[in-house]
Amino acid sequence: MTETTHGSTARTATVLLVGPDPVQRDELVETLRRHLGVNSRVIGAGSVREASDVLNYLTAEGTAISLVISAHRLPDGSATELFGHLGLASPSTRRVLLTTMDQADSALQAINQSQLDRYLVLAAEPAWDRLLPIVDDLLTDWFAQHCAAQVGVTVLGHRFAPKSHVVRDYLARSLVPFAWFDLSDNPEAHALARDLNLPNPAPTTVLFDDGRALYDPTVAELASALGLTQEAARDRYDLVVVGGGPAGLAAAVYGACEGMSVVVVEDDCPGGQAGVTSRVEDYLGFPAGLSGADFAHRALAQAKRLGVEWCSAKVATGLLPLRGAHRVLLDDGKAVVGRAVLIATGMSWKRLEVPGAKELLNAGVYYGASASEARAAADEDVIVVGSGNSAAVAALRFAECARRVTLVVRESSLRQAALSRKYARAIEAHERVSVRCGAEVGELRGYGRLEKVVLLDTHSGASEVRPASSLYVLIGMVPLSEWAAGVVARDEFGFVLTDTEVTLRPERLPMSWPLERLPLLSETSVPGVFAAGDVRAGSVKRIASAVGQGAVAVAAVNQYLDTLWGVDAEGDGDMDEDEANVDVDEDVEEG
Repeated sequence: MTETTHGSTARTATVLLVGPDPVQRDELVETLRRHLGVNSRVIGAGSVREASDVLNYLTAEGTAISLVISAHRLPDGSATELFGHLGLASPSTRRVLLTTMDQADSALQAINQSQLDRYLVLAAEPAWDRLLPIVDDLLTDWFAQHCAAQVGVTVLGHRFAPKSHVVRDYLARSLVPFAWFDLSDNPEAHALARDLNLPNPAPTTVLFDDGRALYDPTVAELASALGLTQEAARDRYDLVVVGGGPAGLAAAVYGACEGMSVVVVEDDCPGGQAGVTSRVEDYLGFPAGLSGADFAHRALAQAKRLGVEWCSAKVATGLLPLRGAHRVLLDDGKAVVGRAVLIATGMSWKRLEVPGAKELLNAGVYYGASASEARAAADEDVIVVGSGNSAAVAALRFAECARRVTLVVRESSLRQAALSRKYARAIEAHERVSVRCGAEVGELRGYGRLEKVVLLDTHSGASEVRPASSLYVLIGMVPLSEWAAGVVARDEFGFVLTDTEVTLRPERLPMSWPLERLPLLSETSVPGVFAAGDVRAGSVKRIASAVGQGAVAVAAVNQYLDTLWGVDAEGDGDMDEDEANVDVDEDVEEG
């Protein structure tokens, strides 16, 4: 990650600046050199051809190109052409387009044609105060990914082994590059297994360049080995956020900005469902869009910079409320204590309840679909089940590589499905995507891996057997709130009730509301426990909405913390040592 001191980037970066005006270009080159420090390398170029020559030279000498900043119009072409060349030569390089107001329309066309990271409309004079923060942000992002690439991770296993899928999926969503050796049909993989003296069948093996090795690791072991998680450092926090999706990360950022001590407990990677979205197009302020993983990791970097602790690969298993000392119980037997708790655990995909679904989980049967899955399905038959936009996006993504993709829709037609017109037209137009309407999965068959899918006609009940190597299920979502069941009030679908819903639905409360005041905004049926994001009843299932809810929840947490003044024996809001170290098992008995 980029480390800055007084606005300068401490690590070495290579930046290419392209612009037609030599005076303005030289001035910006010098400004960037002063800002980034003497160790960084800033190179100027005046045209597409000159910039391409520089890029080719840097690539040939093995220099990683961190950032390219280009004016939109160049003497021999445009930034769109340059970025197209850059996408082939150095796809990880960050890209910024500089334009002026009179070029805004053509710049927007360039955004649609090129994979930009940012664009900046300049006034008559260059706005360094606006450009330099963008440079810092993108270099922070690039360093995080580039340094992860230097870890040196190799994964050896069978493609359809459940553990192999879990490991590869976690690494891909954590933006950790790795080399994959498939023992199913790769002679080089078999030779590596023999060199390592692995048994037959071999476990999923994760090798690090420093000599470490993990065999059939859990996500928690993998996260720890990669340094992607930490242990809680405090006895008690002002705010414990359970869930690291958009709502949880937003709350963590806003809470830290308010001066709270904040820890986030997340059972997986940052971003939740948003983290696996291939492209976020509707988040305000990012006209070029960004991937869900980029969104999530940017938010996490921002939170960490503000002092938020990140405890990932830890599953919340229970909640023991006590005014001023709510305990979140974890699957490793430990607990995290907070004056306030925010439930932001989001939702997960519904499970298929058909024969073979459990036995073939992660061995050809998968829930959700990340961008990295598509490449593994090259020249295979893939079935995607679902009627929403997520299923359509997954089908289109797999169609780029797979031999054939079948989208199974329960409704009688695509028009009746919950698809936007945009995706419905794209599905109908794609030659490698076929749609099976009025059908559902009846059975899954295979020995050790998925081989066939039995589809049932929803009207006649007739069955149809289709060969498939992979089945991706996106049939709706359910809230992840079971860990807090019996403690906070939930509706009949499992969504957590908050504020006015708590008073309007007393029959859903495990215990009656104990205070004279009404619940605060986002507060659950337990004082000091709040909820935000998709897990909250009545919420709008959008990234921007979740971010807003996280911010609103922090405002309410602030109000609640003000009421705790004087609760602790010392009057300073701190626990004494005996109170902080109460054994979790004792708490469970008392609960």
